[in-house]
Amino acid sequence: MHLCPNCAAEIIPGAKFCHRCGDRFVEKTKACPACQGQSPIASVFCHFCGFHFEGKSAPPSLYEAKYPLDFDPDTLTDQVKALFFSCLRHRVEEEHDIARYSDYVERFYQSRFREIYNVRAEQIAEDALVQWERFGQEALQEIDRRIDIAFEGLLDYFTIQFCPDLNGIILPASILKHEKVQPGKTDQWAMIRDFLDFEREEETFYFNFITMPRDLLENVCKHFLFADRKEKIWFICDLSIKGNGKEGFAMTDSRLYWRAPFDRPRRVRYAELRETKKEKNWLTINGHFFNVNPSLNLKMYKLLKKLRGWRMPAAMGA
Repeated sequence: MHLCPNCAAEIIPGAKFCHRCGDRFVEKTKACPACQGQSPIASVFCHFCGFHFEGKSAPPSLYEAKYPLDFDPDTLTDQVKALFFSCLRHRVEEEHDIARYSDYVERFYQSRFREIYNVRAEQIAEDALVQWERFGQEALQEIDRRIDIAFEGLLDYFTIQFCPDLNGIILPASILKHEKVQPGKTDQWAMIRDFLDFEREEETFYFNFITMPRDLLENVCKHFLFADRKEKIWFICDLSIKGNGKEGFAMTDSRLYWRAPFDRPRRVRYAELRETKKEKNWLTINGHFFNVNPSLNLKMYKLLKKLRGWRMPAAMGA
């Protein structure tokens, strides 16, 4: 519905002049972003829904908390404890064998981790309550972020230190040093070494490219490693059956490069990692197939979660 900006009479659809006062109204009205109604160009409020043109364009959407809490001081710690078990189940399903979830729960109650977690649950609950009392609904996203970090670290500690026999794959304890990793404040190469634990792997890795066979390096650079001059290459892993460097993967300070058999070369910036999924025997990285071996697949999966959103320092041209 349109109103005449001069006399506010309802305009007949398609008309360019007001039938009451004869005023031409084309280009003298503006659409309301809330209801799409046309109001006089000088209006402060929409004539139909009351929208404030000079205020915010739309009301902020309410954030839906990932970890629903009712912030009752008497029960908050117990709520946090209950949330941990749902996260533990997700972790076991995601990284290990969901059929053994009950074994992980039993290990939780039988090990001293239960006492450690009781203390941490109180700290997490106290921190969440402080945030809630200070900022209310506006704190929910920050509370979720803090719980995410806390749970991620606790789950790594529990599964690596107390459940190595249940995991099926040995994860290095050095991973635990990087619970609160921050881009620009962390030695990226040291973190990659800690996560991938090269010494335990049987795959062929190259770190010194000067001593690397020339024809192999040429094949790697021709078939999947298309690094920029400014990129620092951390390592190259040859996964080709013939050892000719035509398939494999490499990591630099800003990207992951790889090529699987019968597939075209892939690359992704850490800053552009959107989704990494662990399937039964392989990974998908931003929807693309990636596979080394069960051990490296799991360690790469965990490493890429830490590198997600990682950008090169500004001094290096990020």
